[in-house]
Amino acid sequence: MTHNVKVFLVDDDLLSLNTYRQGLENSGYKNIHLFLNGIICLNNLHQKPNIIFLNHEINDSSTFDLLKKIKQSLPSAYIILISREENIKVSIGAMKHGAFDYIVKGDDDIRKMNNVIERILSLNTI
Repeated sequence: MTHNVKVFLVDDDLLSLNTYRQGLENSGYKNIHLFLNGIICLNNLHQKPNIIFLNHEINDSSTFDLLKKIKQSLPSAYIILISREENIKVSIGAMKHGAFDYIVKGDDDIRKMNNVIERILSLNTI
C-alpha cells in the first residue's frame, strides 16, 4: 500500500538517512526527502512536508531553534525529534517548541517511525 504523505528526514548521518528512507519506502511511503542539515531543510519548506523527522544531534544549528523556525514557517507540519539518548529535558523542550513526538534511536527505529506516522494519519489532518 502506498501512502500519500510527504516526509522530510533531517540527519547529518547519511547512513541513518538512507536506512530510514529504505525502511519507510518498504512500508509504502514513497514521497521521502533527505536533508543532511537543518538549513537545507528550512530552504525546502516550500515543498510543504507533512511530517519531519529531525535528528536532535544535528551539527549545523540548535535543534530547538530549528524546530521553532520550521513551526513558524509551516505550522501544520508534524515534527518528530529523534535522539540517541533518552532525555526527559530534551523531550519536554521539544514538545514546548512544537514537536509532535520524541523517538529514542535503537534497534527498532523504523517501527517507531511507522507508529508515529500511523498515529498522525489517524488524526485525519493530512
